[in-house]
Parts: sequence; C-alpha cells; structure tokens
Amino acid sequence: MTATEPTTDIALGVILPSSNRVVERATEHRLAGATAAACYARVPYGAMLRGETYDESVFLAAADLLADAGVAALCWNATRGAALGFTPDERLCAAIARRTGLPMVTTALAARARLRAGNVRRLGLVVQGGADEAALVGARFAEAGIAVARAVTLGITENRLAALVPLPRLAQAAREAGADCDAVLIWSTNLPGWRLPAAVGDVPLLDATTLGTDALLEAAGLTSGR
Repeated sequence: MTATEPTTDIALGVILPSSNRVVERATEHRLAGATAAACYARVPYGAMLRGETYDESVFLAAADLLADAGVAALCWNATRGAALGFTPDERLCAAIARRTGLPMVTTALAARARLRAGNVRRLGLVVQGGADEAALVGARFAEAGIAVARAVTLGITENRLAALVPLPRLAQAAREAGADCDAVLIWSTNLPGWRLPAAVGDVPLLDATTLGTDALLEAAGLTSGR
C-alpha cells in the first residue's frame, strides 16, 4: 500500500438476496476511495420469508457471519421491506441489533427516511415487476405518508434477470416515472440504477441500492457524502 492509498480499517456488513447480481458492484463503486470496505453475506431469495414477514433465523445466521469479520454496521440491501409494509424491516433491525450489538439498517427504511426528509409529495416509481407489484409497493409507501404519483413497470418476473435490463430502457422508465414528480425512485436493488445520472432533467433520481449503502455508511459513523 502506498502513502496515497486510503486505508480500509472499517468493515461494513452487507446482506443481500441470493439472486442479486447488482448490490456488490454498486457498493464497491460507492465505496471507491472511501476508508471502508464491504463484506457480504447472501440469504436465500426463495426462503427468506415466513408468511408475511421475514424468517429471522436466516438473517441472524448471515449477521453472525458478518459480525465475525468485525464489521462496524450491517445493512439488508434489498427492497422487500416496502412490499411487506416496513414494520418487518424495523423488527428485523431490532432482532439483529440485539443479537450482534451492531447498528442495523435496511434499504426500505433508508428510502422511507430519505423521502420524508426530502418532503417528496409526488414520487415517481420504477419497479422491476408488473402492475400488481407497483400497486402493492405504492400502497405501502402511501401508508408511510409518501404518495406515488406515477409508476412504471418493467414486467420482470425472475429476480436475477432485473440485473440485465439495458441502461437505455431503465433510463427511459425513469424519465416516464419522473414526469410531474418531485423525485423518481428505482425500486429494486437488482436493477442497475446506480449507473444512471443523479437526476432525470431537473428531477432527482434515487437508486435503492445506493440509498441502502448511504444508510450503512451513516450507521457506521461515516458521512455518506451525498
């Protein structure tokens, strides 16, 4: 290591779904030049739920493994929490914090906080699935006091395939979703939204994966730089 290279004394723990092909790439891009490095653990996409909530045992096992690496904070970087209604994410954070003694954040809770803090009254939403997913996620955000004014669906039914959406298609979806809105949100951590510009015209563009990583940095006592 040369004198000009940053040290990576702080480790950050990232939990992601097994079928995700974006979170690690997006996180490494976000942390480039930072004095922190990420450690990763996956949970099974098809077996992470128990009814209408999480199977906490799956997440506790992943958190234990990351804690062994000496991470400073943990993040569940996935968007499932919005479809579940946010409360399961709050319970998951509490359970993992009790188990590990580490601060724990999730992408869904980070997005809710960011949108509330930004006073976003009309949200444009891009989801990887179909109309049913858009309606469910929109209803959950509405319950949290965030109105989805426009939603654009990509019609993807297999999670891992979201990572293969061409950037021009995703950018077009973001432009459509952002029309007459205060912000547009790419709502899947398996969509490559981190590769798009930070705004669509004069409308801020928020990427789910980046929101989760920023919350993780803050939980570890580091500035997100955004």
